[in-house]
Amino acid sequence: MPEIAYVNGEFLPLDRAMIHVEDRGFQFGDAVYEVVRTYAGKPFATEEHLARLFRSLDAIELRHRFAPGELKTLIAEAVQRAGFSEAVVYIQITRGHAPRHRGFPSDAVPTLVMTVRELVPLSRDVRENGLTVITLPDNRWARCDIKSVALLANILAYHAAKDAGAHDAIFVDADGAVTEATAGNVFVLGAGQLRTPPKSPKILAGVTREKILQAAGAIGLGVAEERLAKADLLKAEEVFLTSTTAEVVPVVSVDGKPVGTGRPGPVAQRIYEQFVRMFASA
Repeated sequence: MPEIAYVNGEFLPLDRAMIHVEDRGFQFGDAVYEVVRTYAGKPFATEEHLARLFRSLDAIELRHRFAPGELKTLIAEAVQRAGFSEAVVYIQITRGHAPRHRGFPSDAVPTLVMTVRELVPLSRDVRENGLTVITLPDNRWARCDIKSVALLANILAYHAAKDAGAHDAIFVDADGAVTEATAGNVFVLGAGQLRTPPKSPKILAGVTREKILQAAGAIGLGVAEERLAKADLLKAEEVFLTSTTAEVVPVVSVDGKPVGTGRPGPVAQRIYEQFVRMFASA
């Protein structure tokens, strides 16, 4: 089955998809994006993802003529055309192409790109054995709530984790507060309560994050959106990360120190199972 793309009104094979060399997304990172996955072949939480996409567009003052309904229809058509049993759809909107200059171009037409690839599920090894993470200073820009394509700091942190023999990194800001992982939100469990950093410009509040809070409440856990410190990761009974494609991923060690028993915990599994029942069942 083909991996396909959609570029400014045209569906085509992924390897034939092109944008202008002076597209501002390419030259400046002047663009925002979203990622939508499917369950049972149907796009999941499209409305929530598109609401966040349009918030990001407003935040960077990107003028456009797109409408949520139009994009929702395109996402559904892209998934249908690709025909994968499960797919991941990447959507990116840039300010368009124009001669390279810092100022907003007055007449550029935004570029809309989508790609559809087969969804590769989280490996059984990671699901069963969990992730190891390191903590790193959060040196990203101050508007992480905008889903910008400018992800160089995340990329460098991820590869620093790999170089250290870990799977991923969790950012800790200058005030000592845990913010998020390189591509996911952070949760800690202790004393029957699930905690995660609050919504703020320091994190990208994930669509899956919201669903996990609901699932945790549904199984009787107390939930709190509040400041977490690095010490909270180390003394937690369980830690896990959430994201659209990985869903719920247990963390078994932080900076070389075990979390809880050093094995994936039962509560994260219960929350994941409840998430599937509530949101991801066919």
